[in-house]
Formats: sequence, C-alpha cells, structure tokens
Amino acid sequence: MHDDEAAAIPLLAALKQKDRAKILANARRRTFAPGEQVVHEGDTALNLFLVVSGHAVVQHDDGRPVALLGPGEFFGELGLVEEHPRIATIVAQDELTCILLPAWEFRTLLEEHPEMAVPMVHALIRRLHGLTPHEHEHDHDR
Repeated sequence: MHDDEAAAIPLLAALKQKDRAKILANARRRTFAPGEQVVHEGDTALNLFLVVSGHAVVQHDDGRPVALLGPGEFFGELGLVEEHPRIATIVAQDELTCILLPAWEFRTLLEEHPEMAVPMVHALIRRLHGLTPHEHEHDHDR
C-alpha cells in the first residue's frame, strides 16, 4: 500500500508518514469478492480492518443490515478493544479491499499514538447516530 492510500484513511491520517510505514509493514492487504463473508458474528476478533476500496455491509446473523461501510472507514475495533467475539457479520457488497492490522499491532498503536483515538471516537459516534433515533430528530416532527 502506498502512503497516499494510507493517508486517505482517517484513522491513519493522524499519524506521521514514518509511523504509517511502520504500521503497514506489519499489516496485510486482502481483497474480498462481492458477497464474501469477511468476519462472522461470534468469531474471535483477530484484526482491525481498514477499508481501502469497495463497500462492506454490517449485518446481524439474521441477515438484517445494520450499516454500510466504505473507503476510509474501519471495522473490528470493538472486539479488539474489549477482547470479545465479533458482534456482527461483515459481508463484501462489491469487491472490497482492506488492510488488516493484527490485534497486537492495533493495541500497541493506540498506546503509542493516542491521537488515533480521536478519529475512531468520531466514527463510532457517527455509527451510533445512524443506529439510534435522537430526540432532536423527533422535535422536528412536532
């Protein structure tokens, strides 16, 4: 992966170029075919996934879609931070290319570069806003 691709991912953009290069040295790049399951709900969390291109559908085991993730976004962080099994199934919507960071690398990154937590928290807040209704949204209906 080239640094310009890595810098386009908000989670990595917070880092200096030399730090991104170090991280990418321990990462794997993988492409998934449309419809291919990337992770399954209940599986052990081993990697953080950074979306380089394509789209991923987040769904529960009943097949109900929860969210759609695209380039620059990430998934798999909750299982790594809390060290619990995957809470959703992720399926490639189209050809999906991801960078996979091993759990140990991700945890080390957060400790060495706490500035990475800021874009991560912003992304998590956006996800929560997409999943739950907000009081101010209902105020407009009155």
